[in-house]
Amino acid sequence: MASTADAPIPAGLDTNRQKVRVALTSVIAAVGLTASKAVVGWQTGSLGILSEAAHSGLDFVAALITLFAVRVADRPADRDHHYGHGKVENLSALVETALLLLTCLWIIYEAFERLFWKHAEIEPTWIAFAVMLGSIVVDVSRSRALARVARETGSQALEADALHFQTDVWGSLTVLLGLAAVWAGRWRGIAWLSLADALAAMLVAAIVLTVGGRLGKRAVDALLDRAPLDLMERIQAAVKGVPDVHDPVALRARQVGPRLFVDAAVSIGRGASFEGAHAVVEQVEERIRGVAPEASIVIHAEPLRTADESLGDAIRLIVSRHAAGAHDIFIQYADGKPAVDLHLEAPGELTLTEGHAVTERIEADLRQELPLVGRVYIHVDPMRAIPAMGVGADSDVGRVSGRLRSLAHAIPGIRDCSNISVRLVDGRIWITCHCTMDGRLSLREAHELGLELMRRARHEIPGVERVSVHAEPAEH
Repeated sequence: MASTADAPIPAGLDTNRQKVRVALTSVIAAVGLTASKAVVGWQTGSLGILSEAAHSGLDFVAALITLFAVRVADRPADRDHHYGHGKVENLSALVETALLLLTCLWIIYEAFERLFWKHAEIEPTWIAFAVMLGSIVVDVSRSRALARVARETGSQALEADALHFQTDVWGSLTVLLGLAAVWAGRWRGIAWLSLADALAAMLVAAIVLTVGGRLGKRAVDALLDRAPLDLMERIQAAVKGVPDVHDPVALRARQVGPRLFVDAAVSIGRGASFEGAHAVVEQVEERIRGVAPEASIVIHAEPLRTADESLGDAIRLIVSRHAAGAHDIFIQYADGKPAVDLHLEAPGELTLTEGHAVTERIEADLRQELPLVGRVYIHVDPMRAIPAMGVGADSDVGRVSGRLRSLAHAIPGIRDCSNISVRLVDGRIWITCHCTMDGRLSLREAHELGLELMRRARHEIPGVERVSVHAEPAEH
C-alpha cells in the first residue's frame, strides 16, 4: 500500500480530481478503521483502543469535511468571491481541529476515571493486536498519499487530513505498547501494569492535542490573513534586487486556500517613460514568481524623485503633470537661489485667464516640490493646431528644392542637402530636409548650421515660413 501511495499521479489527471479522489479514499479508510477499532475496543475493554476508535471516528468526520472542502475550494472566483473559494479549506481545517480537541478531552477524562476511581478489566487478545497493526499499515498509506497530494496542490485541508492519519499511527503504536504492558503484567503478575492502557490513552490524547494545536493555529492564521513572514522576507529581497527599483518597497500577501495573493508597491524613478516603468514592473513580477511561482501578483508603481534627477528634469516632469510642454528652460542663480525662466506650451484656444491659472498651478507645484527655487518666470506659447497641408505645382517644388540645395552647399560645414520635402501651409512654404555634416561637430554647432540654412532660405526664397533640418553625420 505504501508503494501505491508513492506512485506518480497520471499527467492528464486534473488537480481537483486528484484532491477529490484521495479525499474519498480517506473517507472509505476511516470508515473501516473506526468500525474495526470500535468492535475490538468494546470486546477487550481497552480504553486505548476505544480512544483510537474515537480518533478514527473523528478522522471519518474530518475526511467528510475535507471531501466537501476540496470540492468547493477549487471553484473559480465569482462576483461574490473575488479571491476564489480557497478559504473553505482553511475553515474545514479549523473545524477538524475543534473536533480533535473534543475527542481528546473525552479521552483524558476517561483515562483519569480509570486511573483513580474506576476499575476496568482489559482482555489483550490477539485480534486486538492484529487490528492495531492493520490500522498502522492503513494509516501510514493514507497519510503518505494525502501528504503527497497536499504538497503538489497546496491544499491545507488535505494536509490536515494527512496529519489526522499520521497521529493515528503514533496513537496506534502507543496503544500497542499499552496492550503489551497489560499482557506482560498479567503474565508476570504485576498489577500496576494494568494502568498502562489508560496511560497510553492519555499519551495518544497529548499527541493529538499537540499536532492539532499546530494545525489549528495555521488555519486561524490563514483565516485572519496572517502574512507568511519567511516568504515575505524572500520576496522583499528579490524585489529589491531589481536594478531600477528604489526604496521603499511595500508588500502585502494573503493565503487563500492553496493560492497566494501578493500586492506590491514599488518606487521607480519618475523620469522613466511609461514603457520603461512597465518593463521594471515586469522584472519585479518575474522576481516574485521566482520565489512564489503560483502566486497571483498585483504591482503598483510609485513615481520617485531620485538623487541624480537634475533641476531641469524636475521642472519638465512637473510641467507635464498639467498636460503642457516646456522648452527653452533657463536656470540662473541669483542671491544664492536658482531662478527659473521657461516657455510653457499651452493650447492656443485657452483664454488668458485659463492660461494664467495653469501657470499659477505650475509655479505652486514647483515651489512645493523645489523649495529652494527663487523667482519663477513663465512665458506662455500657444500650441497651434497643424493646418491642412497642400503641395504646390511640380515646377514650384523643383525650383524651391534646387534653390534650398544651393543655399545649403554655400554654408561652410554642410556637405550635402537631400530628402527635401516642400509643403504649402496656409499660403506659406514649409520645408523639411536632411543635411549631411561632419560627425565631429557638437549638437549645438549642428543646430546652428540648421538655423543658418533656415535664415538664408527665408531671405532668399519668397514665401518660406519654416525649414526643419535633420542633421546626419557624414559617416552615415
